[in-house]
Amino acid sequence: MPETLLSVGVLAADLGRLAEELARLEEAGADWIHLDVMDGVFAPQILGDVALFRAVRRLTSLPLDVHLMVQNPERHVAAFEGADWITVHAEAGPHLHRAVAEAKRVGARAGVALNPGTHISGVVALVDEIDLVLFVAVDPGFPGGGFVRGTLRKVAQLRRKLDDLGVSGVRIGVDGGIDLTNAAEVAASGADVVVSGSAVFKGAGPEENIQAFHTAFGRKG
Repeated sequence: MPETLLSVGVLAADLGRLAEELARLEEAGADWIHLDVMDGVFAPQILGDVALFRAVRRLTSLPLDVHLMVQNPERHVAAFEGADWITVHAEAGPHLHRAVAEAKRVGARAGVALNPGTHISGVVALVDEIDLVLFVAVDPGFPGGGFVRGTLRKVAQLRRKLDDLGVSGVRIGVDGGIDLTNAAEVAASGADVVVSGSAVFKGAGPEENIQAFHTAFGRKG
């Protein structure tokens, strides 16, 4: 299994100082930048947009990971051309395969996200065509609900399934409710991408928190 990477949720940054915040994350050792996009339909809030995506893309060379929490994502993927990773939700429309193909068409690596109540069976059929499975450990748009611990079992279940199928090129990510109290446990369950936003910026800030996340993942240096 590859080392666990930290993808930092940029919406938790001070967006009024976006260039400074992105430079700060890069200097502190963030692995990816994660941008949530919500449409007010699939998820109850409206957050992130194409303009913010373009600004982030222009201001950082770090891999940019766009998480589309939008209805019928196949209609919107093309607007995020230039992202390194584009992840769409299995529950967001009837044309998941088409959305994955569209992400590939615009040059991104394709991910499929699963809500807490969604079984992994919905994504297993696509493991030869995707690059990431992202388990969302909170209900999209409701971050105050806390980390859904059943996510850890689902991660371990999918890791075993991928091993049984001989699939080695699919990363497993977890997003939502992750901080330094549970990061090590998430990584140990089989996740190799961990998404965290507010926990990176609070307290000591990215300079210390990112290194603490890396330590929790068992990374050296």
